[in-house]
Amino acid sequence: MLKKIVLALTVALATASVHGKHADSKTTSIFYGRFELKVPTHQLAGAKILSVDGPVIKFSDSVILAGTIATHETLGLPEDFELARYPRYIFGLETTDSLSGELKQVLEGALGSFGIGPGAETAAIEHERGVVYSACLFPSCLIFATRAAEPEQLLMLFPEGFSRDEILGFMGVSDAE
Repeated sequence: MLKKIVLALTVALATASVHGKHADSKTTSIFYGRFELKVPTHQLAGAKILSVDGPVIKFSDSVILAGTIATHETLGLPEDFELARYPRYIFGLETTDSLSGELKQVLEGALGSFGIGPGAETAAIEHERGVVYSACLFPSCLIFATRAAEPEQLLMLFPEGFSRDEILGFMGVSDAE
């Protein structure tokens, strides 16, 4: 009986210290594979978190952040395709002229398939871990993050109602880097 009381007390103290630590934190980490976003904890008050192909957060003010990890397979690309160049091609930052006809056709139609129109403002922001690509036409954005340490994966985010700078902030990236 004494062992059960000691075990229960130990678990309660460990839980209290963990909850106390999180209660004092200013951000909450959200992971998509090995990619991490840090969202200000106060923004998550009243949010609903769902899972589709990755975490989907519907914030209390009806803005949405959805995302997933993209691979060669999920994007329908050949294994020898350099995945980190995918956002460059679909955002028109690099020409597809040197690619095969079939691959060229897949890449040229990709942006529209994500619901982003031709008037979107595109950007490529380099930072110490990789490159973040964005195509935004408020209120919608399509954001890709590449990391040199993860050449077989891209982070794809579909924020609705957020500015590009807000999402970059969640990623710990600024325009000035």
